[in-house]
Amino acid sequence: MTKIEQYIYDWIKKNLGLLCVIAVTAIRLWICFYLRRFESGDFHQDLQPWFEEIKANGGWQAMKQQVGNYNILYQMIIAGMTYLPFKALYRYKGLSIFFDFLLAGACGLLVCRLRDSEAQMLFAGVYAAVLLLPVTYLNSAAWAQCDSIYIAFVIMALCFLFEKKYVPSFLLLGVALAFKMQMIFILPFFLFYYFLEKKYSILNFILILAGWYGLSIPGILMRGNWLEPYQLYFQQTDTHRLMWLNFPSFWILVGDNYEMLKKPAILITVSVLGMALAYAMYEGKRLEQPLAFLQMAAWTAWTCILFLPAMHERYSYMVDILLILLIFVNSRYWIITAVEVISSLLRYQTYLFDGAEVSIIHAVIYLGAWLWFTWLVFFRTSSEAELQMQGN
Repeated sequence: MTKIEQYIYDWIKKNLGLLCVIAVTAIRLWICFYLRRFESGDFHQDLQPWFEEIKANGGWQAMKQQVGNYNILYQMIIAGMTYLPFKALYRYKGLSIFFDFLLAGACGLLVCRLRDSEAQMLFAGVYAAVLLLPVTYLNSAAWAQCDSIYIAFVIMALCFLFEKKYVPSFLLLGVALAFKMQMIFILPFFLFYYFLEKKYSILNFILILAGWYGLSIPGILMRGNWLEPYQLYFQQTDTHRLMWLNFPSFWILVGDNYEMLKKPAILITVSVLGMALAYAMYEGKRLEQPLAFLQMAAWTAWTCILFLPAMHERYSYMVDILLILLIFVNSRYWIITAVEVISSLLRYQTYLFDGAEVSIIHAVIYLGAWLWFTWLVFFRTSSEAELQMQGN
């Protein structure tokens, strides 16, 4: 090897993480470009008509009334997008794709904080795993959905929580809630952290409402209804009057009588979370250790989507991301993560490409993976967990 070749080799090795980030960014942008013309059913039925109605009513002036069933903040963003010179499809996708990259960066930072590492390759590995996860680019670049937006803020909130910066953490949860009501899937984890670590006041949860409501104020002022953010989310809870929608819910094994099972499903979800919290308090479980922190965040979110009524395919996005991150903290969780990710991919296939619908077998496997994960989170001894951390 000549001196020039050695110099180039050393430079590449020194900047390998940065080069990987650049390469992954380019690959992901190419995937998005390839999918740019794909139009989902949601785009035809909801997103495009809402966009056209807002544009026809004067862009920002359309904020005087509710259009569609999205929250006020996202409707404000759509109103802003009507002034851009691109097709509506590209505007929706472009916004979500931008947040895909923000989400990937936030995930990389969270894992680096959890592992107390500044390694470029660790950040690059997480960044690549998130951006090349099929669910992330199918959600934004194919479906034109916006789940990466609120989850990016949830991940940032978790990062601040782990660093014990509680005020920005709760405010970021409020930002996430302003985009999507599905932020509530991570809320039990913050309650678990409150009871198990006792590091902040219950009053901190008011900051969530402050962040959510604060970002909605421009729309509220134009409409003159200060209760509308709450009313809108309450209306969303009854949009789909089914126990599950293309999702391997626990309720596939029970039945789809929404009117009869809706309230029991909510009570069972609260009961499962409550019993888990009581057991964790009895055992003196702590969440400051990185593995326990990420385990519990993933478990509480997964429990919510598994047992709550009216869950559909996209609601597991948060669980997909959290389990992917968990692999970077402890690689032995790869089987459980694979089950979740493959399950999500099959559900996206069903909606986007007319694949097979979710079956009872799918639901049984999904429930089995959750039960296995529950055992790992609550019943494996901390010493075993520490040994596994040391082994990675």
